Amino acid sequence: MNTCDTDLLGAFELRTIDVDISHIRLAITAVLREPNSALPLLYWRRRLERLLRGSHLLHHQFSAVTALLTRLEVIEHDSAGLALPPDHVGERSTLQSNFR
Repeated sequence: MNTCDTDLLGAFELRTIDVDISHIRLAITAVLREPNSALPLLYWRRRLERLLRGSHLLHHQFSAVTALLTRLEVIEHDSAGLALPPDHVGERSTLQSNFR
């Protein structure tokens, strides 16, 4: 394979990663609007983690993936806090301090 082919392949892979990140960002937004979606947030978290492990990301791609993972952590943390019954308000603040 010559250098031109390698450059094209690398450019295609980078573009595919950009498309994956955009798709996952939209999917997470859709799940937040419709919590009973077919694919839960855990699926999207695993997709993001796979991108981090298996790809050589450019800086902007790495930043986008880590920002989405942080967003998922906040969403999951907020959901966990909301899941506690009202009589466990003290426990909610303890849980929140454990995640910081």
